Amino acid sequence: MSSNATRSRVLACAGALSLSITAGALSPAAAQDTLSVGGIYGGVWADSIREAFLKPFGASAKVELKIEEGISGVTLAKLRQQKDNPQFDVVWMDRVVSDQAIREGLIEPIDPASLTNMPDVAPEAFIKDSAGKIMAVTTGYWAIGLAYNTKEIKEKPQSWLDLTKPDYKGRLAVYSPDNSICFPFLVTLAELKGGGINQIDPAFKTAAELAKNGAIFFGGSPAGANLLANGEVAIATLASSQVWDLQNKGFPISYVVPKEGAVAGDIRVHIVKGTKSKALAQKLVDYTIGAQAQAEIAKRLLLGPVNTKTTLAADVDKKMPWGPGGSVKNLRIVDAVAILDNRDAWTKRWNQEVAK
Repeated sequence: MSSNATRSRVLACAGALSLSITAGALSPAAAQDTLSVGGIYGGVWADSIREAFLKPFGASAKVELKIEEGISGVTLAKLRQQKDNPQFDVVWMDRVVSDQAIREGLIEPIDPASLTNMPDVAPEAFIKDSAGKIMAVTTGYWAIGLAYNTKEIKEKPQSWLDLTKPDYKGRLAVYSPDNSICFPFLVTLAELKGGGINQIDPAFKTAAELAKNGAIFFGGSPAGANLLANGEVAIATLASSQVWDLQNKGFPISYVVPKEGAVAGDIRVHIVKGTKSKALAQKLVDYTIGAQAQAEIAKRLLLGPVNTKTTLAADVDKKMPWGPGGSVKNLRIVDAVAILDNRDAWTKRWNQEVAK
């Protein structure tokens, strides 16, 4: 065989090998692996979940992600409608709606063996059913504390019980049951006054007294922030992230984690019952609780990370919902399942005793 012929054959073989490697890299996994993700809220929340979790995972796992925004209540409604033919593989939902979806059998258990990051994650982040199966995973904590106008209130509040101080009469705003954090807050009040989740009377008595003294009750956190910004109130129960937003806009509002702990809420990721992509969905769940992903969502949304090895910059750490240098141990995490059991009765009682 001539040297030219030999050279041509080598080049041909090399070209064929190159084509094979390229095809293998681009196709079968990258072309066919698709995951449908829903319930990533909207606005800055949706943008942050995309940038912190979904885009990096899609790129690293070579997965095509079909993403749909939506609030938790709407997501739950869709899961119900699509029960026999689910259109989502993975969804995010808030805790109360999450527990309802789990109760209705709309959520698939997660195999602990698929969660390589599990040893580094706070145990509280794994939401289990009565049989001990992991049904959801918290991907970040938010919490409410006490926000106050530093020009009007010179001595900062220290305790949740300070809300009843005569000094705050007519200058206070508190969450209503239109927000899911209201009932964990009421349970906290009850516990501090000798009651608890099974003895809620002290909390309703306190709330009724606040109403009698002119307290304003609001649903969404932006509404509470507006009340402070407009000077309609001087102190309010409020999500910590809203306080930092007010400060960035120049308002003299500060935030206190009460000595009894901030009352926590969380955002949870779930695998939908009936998904045909469970293994891939579990990989996404595992990615969201990794140290780097948790650092990114903390930076973007000021959510408390669940991964204990997450490192935060000083300017982010000081704005965590549990306070500078704190952790999930500084949060009051109220049993959401028990709240779900009592929600309707407590809402009715609120309307009769507080909002009358």
